[in-house]
Amino acid sequence: MIDRIVINNFKSIEKVDLELGRLNVLIGANGSGKSNVLEAIGMVAAKNGNTIELDSMAQRGVRIAMPELMVNSFYGKVASRAIRLRFENEDGYVRYTITKKDEDSIYTPWKADAYAYLGRNVSLEDFESQYSRYLIYSPSIDALRGLSSASKLFPIGLHGEGLDVLMYQMTKAEISQVERIANRYITWLDDLVYDTEGEMKYRGYKLGRSNSNLYFNDRYMQKKNKFFSAENANEGALILLFYLVLMTSKATPVFFAIDNIDSGLNPRLCRALIKEMTALAEENGKQVIITTHNPAVLDGLRLGDPNTRLFAVDRSDSGDTRVNEIRVKPQSERRMRLSEMWMNGMIGGVPNEF
Repeated sequence: MIDRIVINNFKSIEKVDLELGRLNVLIGANGSGKSNVLEAIGMVAAKNGNTIELDSMAQRGVRIAMPELMVNSFYGKVASRAIRLRFENEDGYVRYTITKKDEDSIYTPWKADAYAYLGRNVSLEDFESQYSRYLIYSPSIDALRGLSSASKLFPIGLHGEGLDVLMYQMTKAEISQVERIANRYITWLDDLVYDTEGEMKYRGYKLGRSNSNLYFNDRYMQKKNKFFSAENANEGALILLFYLVLMTSKATPVFFAIDNIDSGLNPRLCRALIKEMTALAEENGKQVIITTHNPAVLDGLRLGDPNTRLFAVDRSDSGDTRVNEIRVKPQSERRMRLSEMWMNGMIGGVPNEF
């Protein structure tokens, strides 16, 4: 697990120092730089050898911009040409210096020079394996319903492409864990069905032309009409399954990010999901950084647990992104929920202009 990441000179980030747990939550106003934190990590993860190609960055979920916009350009400050990141844990650290390969091209690849200070029995390859598969996930309802397949990543795309195939390939123990939690929150769910032979499609259960072979049984419907395909499932059920699969399957990355985890979810489900993800991260050896705009997410956190971290993100008067960790609730506010404290501007991470 990565214990600390230091980011210098990436987009709106002049310097950010993050001490991470297994479940890490970033809150902040729109445009404060939360996604930039996720993308800086994605840029390093996209490297092949010492080269970072634009298409590899895009496949990780990094928004591509012209080179001058990938580094700081704050008014009144001399812009540095290099992006720097440092990853640390008990085995040591690796420091990256990232620069343009072609000064004259807006499509230039980037060069990543690594300096490693690691334990005697730890190779650079072993250390980098902790984040080399890092991705920034952001579910799309069309992708989860099998109506689009833009991503070519395996076993599952950034937006949920291939969810049905991955679920079918999961071990009995993994899928049992997913179904146990899903049944707790999808009240109408009786069973999940995989139509490997295409029979359900030919019987007319997939008129919308979805390419997903995942089907649901509704416990409230008559037996002859209880099947329906992923294209007809409600978005909350599909998004919940997506997150549970990410946190459970050994085929998904051990370290990844989820941007705007609350999208499409009821506030109470958000709170419950965070509690479940905290337990799943520890049980399955996952590490995740998430961003959210829903205060209910905070009420699912075990603040004070070293495996759970909450960070408030804002921008200084000069425009650079700052990240402040909220370790414990103030003694005077222990009776107030974290969601209320956030909404009232007591822990930061809210707009100050209105």
